[in-house]
Amino acid sequence: MIWPFDSKKPEPTRSSSLDAAAIVRQSRRLRFRVRPGAVSMLSGAYHGARPGIGLTFAELRAYEPGDDVRHLDWNVTARQGKPYVRRFIEERSLVLWLLVDVSASLRFGPEGKTKADRASQAAALLATAAIQNGDRVGLALVSDRIEAELPPGGGTRHLARVVRALVATPASSRRTALAVGLARLRRSARRAFIVVLSDFLTPEPVGIWRQASRRHEVIALRLVDPREETLPSAGLVALEDAELGTRRIIDTSSARVRDAYAEAAQKRRADHRRWCSAAGLTGYEISTAEDPIGPLIRFFTGRASQRGQT
Repeated sequence: MIWPFDSKKPEPTRSSSLDAAAIVRQSRRLRFRVRPGAVSMLSGAYHGARPGIGLTFAELRAYEPGDDVRHLDWNVTARQGKPYVRRFIEERSLVLWLLVDVSASLRFGPEGKTKADRASQAAALLATAAIQNGDRVGLALVSDRIEAELPPGGGTRHLARVVRALVATPASSRRTALAVGLARLRRSARRAFIVVLSDFLTPEPVGIWRQASRRHEVIALRLVDPREETLPSAGLVALEDAELGTRRIIDTSSARVRDAYAEAAQKRRADHRRWCSAAGLTGYEISTAEDPIGPLIRFFTGRASQRGQT
C-alpha cells in the first residue's frame, strides 16, 4: 500500500516558546480572504446545528391548539377544569471542545496551505462562531500526547488565547494518538460539542470514541491535501514519512504506481467513513485546496437543515 509522504523533512520540534515576532508571523497563516458576512453566516449555521443541552421550564399556560400534549400538566388541568401545558425552552449555551491534531503528518502541503494551516484556520473560525453565540470554547492540541490545553472560556480575550495557542504551540512529538485528547472530557459531567480536526491517517480505537459519542456530540473533520489523492507523473521522487521518518523512492511515471496511490487514498476515505459509523461520529472532509470557511458553512448549514427536519 502506498501512503502519502512529505517530500520535505519536518521542522524540528522546539521546547521553548516562540517569541512575539514569530507569533505574529505565524498568525498570518490564520488570515484568509472571505466574502463579507461569511463569518456571520458560519456563526448562524453553527448556532442552528449545534445541539441543545436540555430543557428549562419557562411558564405554565392554558392549552392552545397545536401544543404538544405530552407537556400537559394533569394536576393543574384537574384543578382548573381546563387543560394547561408546561412550556419549556431549550438551553443553548454549551461547551465547544476543539481537538486539533498537531502531529507531523499535518505539516504536509505548500506553505500557508498545509493541513496544519487549514486545521488552525478552521479551529479559529469555529471558536469565533461559538463565542459569538455565547458558548464557551476549550482547546486541546494533540499529537500522541496533549501538547497544550485551554480550559473552556468565553469572550474576546479567551478567543485571542485560543488563536495564540493554535499558532504558537510547538509539538514535542511527531506521532498521533487522538484519543488522549478525550481524557479531560471523560471527567466532565457536562455534555459538550466536540470537533476533532485531523487527517486521521493513524487508526484510532473505536471503543473509546464510541463511549465519547454516547455522552457528547462528536464531529470528525478530516483534512485532505489534493496531492494525497492523485500522484503526478514526475519521475523518481524521494519521499519521507513525516511521523515515522522512513524513506523510500518511488517511480511516479509508472501508471501502476499512480493507480495504487489513488486506490490507497480511496481506501483511507472508506476506512474513515466506516470508523465514524462504528464510533457513532459525524464525519466530514475538508480539502486544503480551499479556505475552510466555505466547507464549514456548507457542513453546518446542512446539519442545521437536518436538525430542523427531525
